Amino acid sequence: MALRHPGSIHPSTLPTCKSVYATSQEEKADRQGTLAAQLPVWRAYLPVLLEKFARIPDPRRPRSIKHKLTVLLTFGLFLFVFAYNSRREANRELTRPAFWELLREVFPEIDTIPHMDTVNRLLAKIEPDQLEEVLIQIIKRILRNRRLQALLVEKHYIIAIDGTQKLVRSLPFAKEALHRQHGEEVSYIAYTVEAVLVGPQGITIPLLTEFCENPIGEKEAFTKQDCELKAGKRLLTRLRKAFPKLRIMIVADGLYANGPMMALCRQLHLDFMFILPQDRLKSIWEEAEGLRKLEKDQKLNYHWGNREQNFWWVSDIDYEFQEASGTCRRLKIHVAGCKESWEEKGEKKEAHWAWVSSRPFTKKNILARCNHAARHRWNIEENILVEKHQGYQYEHAFSLNWTAMKNWHLLMHLGHLLNILTLHAEALVEKVRQLGFRGTIKFLRETWSNRWINRDQLLALCTKPPRIRLAF
Repeated sequence: MALRHPGSIHPSTLPTCKSVYATSQEEKADRQGTLAAQLPVWRAYLPVLLEKFARIPDPRRPRSIKHKLTVLLTFGLFLFVFAYNSRREANRELTRPAFWELLREVFPEIDTIPHMDTVNRLLAKIEPDQLEEVLIQIIKRILRNRRLQALLVEKHYIIAIDGTQKLVRSLPFAKEALHRQHGEEVSYIAYTVEAVLVGPQGITIPLLTEFCENPIGEKEAFTKQDCELKAGKRLLTRLRKAFPKLRIMIVADGLYANGPMMALCRQLHLDFMFILPQDRLKSIWEEAEGLRKLEKDQKLNYHWGNREQNFWWVSDIDYEFQEASGTCRRLKIHVAGCKESWEEKGEKKEAHWAWVSSRPFTKKNILARCNHAARHRWNIEENILVEKHQGYQYEHAFSLNWTAMKNWHLLMHLGHLLNILTLHAEALVEKVRQLGFRGTIKFLRETWSNRWINRDQLLALCTKPPRIRLAF
């Protein structure tokens, strides 16, 4: 059962009230102030994005180019920044003169208005690795600027990984798609494994995505398909390659609590905290239960939110497993458990948790590793729900071309990242508490589209150097 973290900065509920404006002038002033709070983030990161977009090799024929590659990718990005539901809706809204004329005042590079079908054709030709590199470079820039240090736990950044279904069709839309057979019916699936940077404040920042995909021409597709664990291993390898010196702690569910995955984390110098279900790694459970009876001083009671927690831990357990090659290996791992009790609607409730760790537990680090790190594996579940159901259309088929689908997915992550930085700016905290994340994005979209601010006011806002302070 998920628990709302006591340190979360996000509002649990939104106020139920009528409009706070008495006159249209009050609304205009509020919209201008909100736009003034958004612009510093855009002016700090959009030029960087435009510069990195321009470095991507253009796969089109030079003489047939009408729109610059930068313009096409930016319009694809704004589809997700303004939370449009489809390419059709983005075509209708983003091409309105009231919007793009105002936008061009801030970013003169956006000098034409493309059709979303043109964007889609470009995305079908660009290598996804090139667009993913843009996302990685933006994350590195944020890390270098020390804007995410508040997310550190034991001097490590917490990265949660998990798999989810992106798309399912009854027809074979791509050769790389996975196959699932129920009787005579066959489904074709796009499945992804996500890596998300999480923090005790409830912050989630998308990092990398690994698609489960079958090799083209695979003859035994139904018996030797790609799976979440294989994709997870590739994702961890790419993660370490992208951030070779970053201190990282991986948190994940019980699927990843196995010998090969833990050995890979050790090889890549990744700290980890995996959920340890009761029905997995029985030899570890037996040894942990036996040592727990002997080491009775390794306990800690703690009051967390509305719950009473009783922690226990056991260190230095030898775990032997066999690799796919048949080689036997031994790892030294550490186990911690927690019994939680609380009262809800007059009824007493209880929950049990257990984790397997790469580092020993002590009374000094048990709370940080369990409450501030491992428990935030749940944040990736919330992040996936946000991207699926709260404006980013994670499961929408923007394209059935495999390459274009992956590039639309990367633009979605870039748009989500830009919104996260915007909505966590200190100047927008009160507006987010009033309207929520989706409401604030809608509020900003209406402000841009309906000309609540004139050209002179906008240019005046652009004369000052952008300064950003994040509210976490």
